[in-house]
Amino acid sequence: MKKAYPEGIKLDAEEQEYEDAFDEFVPAPESDRAALIAAAKAGRRPLSIRMDSADIAALKRIAAREGMPYQTLLGSIVHKYVSGTLVDVNEVNKILVGR
Repeated sequence: MKKAYPEGIKLDAEEQEYEDAFDEFVPAPESDRAALIAAAKAGRRPLSIRMDSADIAALKRIAAREGMPYQTLLGSIVHKYVSGTLVDVNEVNKILVGR
């Protein structure tokens, strides 16, 4: 179902897919909610680090562009780094150009 949005707001295909499926959303049963919330929080601990102000500002800009909190973005970057899945785009481009 397409809804009218303020002028200048246009949904991309993925956003429109979520919007179209909104009416089909069924919340989790109340009896399962506490367990689901606990599972989502399990293993997460707060962390304080000192970072350069410019780096924090850059993280916030990137996170805003991606539509997520900057702490979530930072956590994702750290997770990718420690799991060995963080990719250096410049290195990938060197490989692709070298073909």
